[in-house]
Amino acid sequence: MVNALSSKTWRLAEASILGLIIYAHWYPDPIRINSLLLFLPLLAIRYAFSKRLVTHSPLDVFLVVFVGLCLLNLVAAPYTWGFYVVSRAALGAGIVWAVADWGRSPQVDGAFAIFWLLFGILIGAISLVTAQYTIKSLELQNIINLLPKLRDLPVVTGGFNVNEISGAMSLLLPPAVALALTQKTALRRGLRVGAWAAVIVLSFALLLAQSRLAIIGVFAASAVILFAVMRPGARRRLALAILVALAVIELIVAGNWFVPASSANVAYLRDEGSQLARFEIWSAGLGVIRDHPLAGVGINQFRSRAVRADYPVPGYETAVLPHAHNILLQTGADLGLPGIAVYVGWTIALAIMLRRLWKQGDAWAKTCAVGAAGGLLAHLVFNSADAIPLFDRFIFLYWLLVGWSAALYVRMRKQGSG
Repeated sequence: MVNALSSKTWRLAEASILGLIIYAHWYPDPIRINSLLLFLPLLAIRYAFSKRLVTHSPLDVFLVVFVGLCLLNLVAAPYTWGFYVVSRAALGAGIVWAVADWGRSPQVDGAFAIFWLLFGILIGAISLVTAQYTIKSLELQNIINLLPKLRDLPVVTGGFNVNEISGAMSLLLPPAVALALTQKTALRRGLRVGAWAAVIVLSFALLLAQSRLAIIGVFAASAVILFAVMRPGARRRLALAILVALAVIELIVAGNWFVPASSANVAYLRDEGSQLARFEIWSAGLGVIRDHPLAGVGINQFRSRAVRADYPVPGYETAVLPHAHNILLQTGADLGLPGIAVYVGWTIALAIMLRRLWKQGDAWAKTCAVGAAGGLLAHLVFNSADAIPLFDRFIFLYWLLVGWSAALYVRMRKQGSG
């Protein structure tokens, strides 16, 4: 009893420390790097309780190498903004190891699912009232006009770029879909209502934001989840019909079928210009990797004025170009070819882990594995021509989903060996 209580107290303390570090990284203030000092007592206490720092999943070696590459980047890359960007790499590895460790307890695993759904509802609601809607949402402008504008809230001052927050929602929505659609025997009590609430709020927010890649990714992931977790029958046919209906609605919105021709032409030209700009951005990213294959140009430096001068992109001579609009190109620009290799390596390892969970896990593990795989798939689609880089403020959601996958895998392996 004492050991169980101590373990629960430690997990709560560790979650609180990680929450503080994540929160600190949202502020554009160099003082946030000081929050990383909290990792030292965190690691020390974890070792005292469990005699380990990592969780012995297939991801460990990739995460250790990733953090090492980020540290090496400080001296090997031509540009650097210092340790504060490296701190996000340490944060990512710390999140994965902590969540994987918590997941050894089924109770904590259920609590994580509840947190994921509640946070999804929160992000969906924040998106509705803070997103910087663009001409892509022209068909939905009458609905948008009814929403309050709360862009002066703490932490979200100025609101969110629709693509940025949609990238976050592409991670949050598919696990909620899996929990909402799964058979009742596999679902923990009380989660179904929360799952459906998260699905509705996030879907509505994503529809209004009109980040096309995020929407395509979520549709693809939802289709996979639908066939994976639902048995053949009327219920699955109904779910498929709803998904098809939503796809038709998206085609109407994306095609601007019910707006004046002049406005539709403006939207079309905007989309065409955005697509053409992607090729210029990708060309710049490839140029960085070609010239700096071993260490990249520096973590998060693709957006810097110095890099923009060396690798110009038409239309961004003075505007900020935050990333390379492709996760592999962005990772290569940040960390060179070794960074790409590590990212691809842990992505393959994740796929193998989730496949084993699907084949060997219990009903709950299968549901969570399909949800996590769906979130990672949707995000990968989004990252193909947009990106939440590995050092972005929303990237903690990606690391949480990776950690959840590792937690499920570690527990399944532990149960199998027991």
